[in-house]
Amino acid sequence: MDKETQKLLHATALNINVLLNHVHKFEGLDEKTQEFSESKFKETIKSLATAIDKEVTYLIIACKPPARSSDVESLCPKINAGFFSLVQQTERIPKSAGRTYLHAVRKATCQSLIAAIGLINSFIDDNVEMEQSVVSDMMFMPRSGVFWEHCKALSQVPADNRTAVALEWTTSVGNLVKDAVTELSESLDSAKEATTAHGEDEFSEDSMDEFDSDIPADRIDKGRKIEKQLQAAKHTCDKVALRCIRDCEQLDEERVVWLDGLLEQGKLIARSVDDLAATLFMDDESWNKCAELESEKLRHLLADLVTLAITFVDDSHLAWFELCRKQLGETQKVPAEVVR
Repeated sequence: MDKETQKLLHATALNINVLLNHVHKFEGLDEKTQEFSESKFKETIKSLATAIDKEVTYLIIACKPPARSSDVESLCPKINAGFFSLVQQTERIPKSAGRTYLHAVRKATCQSLIAAIGLINSFIDDNVEMEQSVVSDMMFMPRSGVFWEHCKALSQVPADNRTAVALEWTTSVGNLVKDAVTELSESLDSAKEATTAHGEDEFSEDSMDEFDSDIPADRIDKGRKIEKQLQAAKHTCDKVALRCIRDCEQLDEERVVWLDGLLEQGKLIARSVDDLAATLFMDDESWNKCAELESEKLRHLLADLVTLAITFVDDSHLAWFELCRKQLGETQKVPAEVVR
């Protein structure tokens, strides 16, 4: 990652830190504003959180080696604007809403800001230091919770490699691919609705002018094609989880290596699925070319997964995997030995 990108990320973390220190001291407005509504506030925060989550996800992808400086440059202002609006909404809460209610909202807001700073710090050399009193106040319970979860996990270690792979596949592959498909479908549906009707923008503050999580209208058709490819990836991953991992009855040395290989390939596919979906949100004019490259990359990764799956999959399911590999355009012979 070049120095200019590092500086931009550092500045973004500094801005979020300023917001953190500010909202941490907020005790509520003395006078109740007539327009404040808990139900409306909840809807607003939920929408903001969803949008911020997407932009931060794209930032993570952009920061992975090799870092995409142009993507980072376009995402940082949006993330700053999103967190600014989050804090702005939080600081509209009056004291009359209740001390417990205010504390819960403020704590949730602060924890999201702390997590964002920590995440950005993981990508830069010059880390942004958070005020210790703020961090210790917000992080005590989560750290304790993590400790308790680790203790609990010790009594629930997997029975064997198949079980371990199955558990890891669910969290690191299955759920991630499923979420990516769902989020892309929702974004495409929202983009389609936006082309036919434009309601009043609930977040019309100046700070949100550049914070747009929608897919541009001229990319919807391309997005639907990508959606179909992601759905095919999900179906393939689900099939591997069921027919290769769950149904693996023998656990000899070769099959143990095979299961580990399936998992590693599945993780690559999960990352590729995210990268492909993210191209629809790129500000760069080369988004379409990037989408084609990521699409081809995903196709090859799926073909490699299916080829590996064929190695030991039960004969009753072999025909499906052979057909899948043929549809992916891979016609080479299946390797005789398991990939180690």
